[in-house]
Amino acid sequence: MNKKRHFGTVARSAVMLTILGVTVLPSPYVGAEDLAVQDQALSIQNPSATGQAAQVPAQKSAIKWKFSPSFYDQATGYSYYYATADQMSSRTIYLDPKGEWHAFAEGVTIHRDYTLETPVVDRMKYGDPMEGLYSTVYDPSKETATRGAYFSGGSNLQHGFRYVKNYYKRQDAQGKEYTASDFSLLLRTRSGVIREIERVSNRLHFKAMPDGNVLAIQYSIPDKPYEILTISTETGKKKHLAYAQLDYYDAKGGRLLITLNKTVSPHAVYTLADGKQRPATEQDWKEFESISMTEGNRVKMPDSTTVPPTDLQPQNLPVTSVQSQDQILVRAAIGGRAVNLSFAFVQNGRTLFPVRELAEQTGLEVKQTKLSGKAGGTSFTLKGPGGSVSLTPTDPMMIGGQLFIGSDTLKRIGLPVQGVNWNP
Repeated sequence: MNKKRHFGTVARSAVMLTILGVTVLPSPYVGAEDLAVQDQALSIQNPSATGQAAQVPAQKSAIKWKFSPSFYDQATGYSYYYATADQMSSRTIYLDPKGEWHAFAEGVTIHRDYTLETPVVDRMKYGDPMEGLYSTVYDPSKETATRGAYFSGGSNLQHGFRYVKNYYKRQDAQGKEYTASDFSLLLRTRSGVIREIERVSNRLHFKAMPDGNVLAIQYSIPDKPYEILTISTETGKKKHLAYAQLDYYDAKGGRLLITLNKTVSPHAVYTLADGKQRPATEQDWKEFESISMTEGNRVKMPDSTTVPPTDLQPQNLPVTSVQSQDQILVRAAIGGRAVNLSFAFVQNGRTLFPVRELAEQTGLEVKQTKLSGKAGGTSFTLKGPGGSVSLTPTDPMMIGGQLFIGSDTLKRIGLPVQGVNWNP
């Protein structure tokens, strides 16, 4: 079997997260034969056996397309655009440095993710993008999509933080169902260990800092409305800076232009080195705005000279073949078998493992049962070589719609955990 797998014509619904989770990607790249799991990758297109770009037959009648810029990839010199038509068709197209236009298969969208700061295969059509653990990062130079759990704020996508939105069914005092939610903040250090730092009702927004840590902005309930702090990407420890909103960040100068929550003179310049602040002047605003225009535009847009011609027909363009590969972040020995996992995490000193991937690789059998009389109540029966156990998961056992269990449960059903290795 090839080390890379092709994406098919239409993104299959298998990409959607289920309550048991999905198979995802690792830290060195591995082939499907190494993962020993079924090929469930997002399908984008059926290329030829040789991997060459397939040709789409020309349409007899022209379609009226509308084009809008997506992003410019500096590494390859490709200019990407969205193409939409009245018939509700959509394509991602791009212009290469030779002046030739190309397209991806219908329904496939490549866009620049502003948090990860990299091109990704769009998942928004499958629901709230904050709900899932996984993203599919696209490398234009290799025409390869790699799906996995990526982190931001650190030195690269392998380390730093990731927020995951979790949904729960609840009942009020009158027995009426409603949906509640919270966010899990996950940290992956340079050693590869993934930990859940906290669960909060509102997610933080963070920016990478030159020292490898992150600058974070969060809504502070007791000190309304906003708080600025730093978080260590190695320990997850937070340091309070100010109760304010962040207007601009001068990374090189180590300064912030902020709007304080409660003060007569709300605008101030905060210096990270000494923690001091002073009232902001009009000149400060001009200086920070200039820095933002110079440093903040890391997501470049296509040049106006590369705008698609109005009569361009994306459905007639050569289709770019995209290949997928998986990322493994954790390797474990469970029940005497070597198991490759896309994700696991430590919660309060206890390592939790994804049930879906264990079922695919260890022979674990899982049965899900809806409980009557409870809002969203679900029980699971897990059967292993040494017995079975029934459990009703608590909120901490659910991340991004997936069920996770600990080594104590696995031991009870004859699948003891003999070791866990975190890929750095």
